[in-house]
Amino acid sequence: MLSNSCAACHGTDGNSPGAIPTLHGKSADFIERALKGFRSGERDSTVMGRHATGYTDEEIAQIAEYFAGLK
Repeated sequence: MLSNSCAACHGTDGNSPGAIPTLHGKSADFIERALKGFRSGERDSTVMGRHATGYTDEEIAQIAEYFAGLK
């Protein structure tokens, strides 16, 4: 369920259909650090900061593991 909001832009399999960065092939650590960076404001964003603020650390870890585990 948590990945549904990600899939609209990043693709259901993590392969972005457009200019949005692809998550496919990225490690869980990379995705988790990126999301936490967006959430804290350390990483610049337009949309991702707003999305990330709605997730707990546990939810971010779950999202990261999900996308990292896709083949």
